[in-house]
Amino acid sequence: MKLIPVVLSILLIAGCASEPTAITLNPTVTNDTGKVYKNLSAKISVNDLRSTAHIVELLSAEDPSTLIGTTSSLREVLVSKFSTELTSQGLNVADSSDLKVEFNVERARTYVNQDVLDYRANTIIKLKVKVENPAQTLSKTFTLRATTRGALTADIDELQRDFNIQLAKLILQVLEDQQLQEFIKG
Repeated sequence: MKLIPVVLSILLIAGCASEPTAITLNPTVTNDTGKVYKNLSAKISVNDLRSTAHIVELLSAEDPSTLIGTTSSLREVLVSKFSTELTSQGLNVADSSDLKVEFNVERARTYVNQDVLDYRANTIIKLKVKVENPAQTLSKTFTLRATTRGALTADIDELQRDFNIQLAKLILQVLEDQQLQEFIKG
């Protein structure tokens, strides 16, 4: 009989808990490449070409998809990360430069397939980098795919952590790409 109030309290608390509406983008990039560029400047721009801004899509056979966005725009996060990291590599970020580095986000999504006893999260991030100087242009596409599995239901904090890890890996791939570095150096 004493168990009934405890169970009702737990159900009440669980019922009041709301689903998260946004994740925080904060990829931690460890860039150890050192000074790659000397006396060079470039204009940096990021465009988000996705048709929708959400990052996570929870799929269920019984319910409609649940879309989860971000607390700050992916474009703003990437502008900040690429500007900071390229500056640490010795590139001066300047809007007046003849050298232009453009990052176009084509895909950035985690699809979560929720079953009764487990879930599978598939992340895909696709970024096209275009480097343009007065004489020529180089375009290169970077794609990262990752799958994680878990028991019971997907935890939004874990999905957030996993997405940030994958985003950081993709940023690092771009920063360490020898072909891009050589083209930027001219």
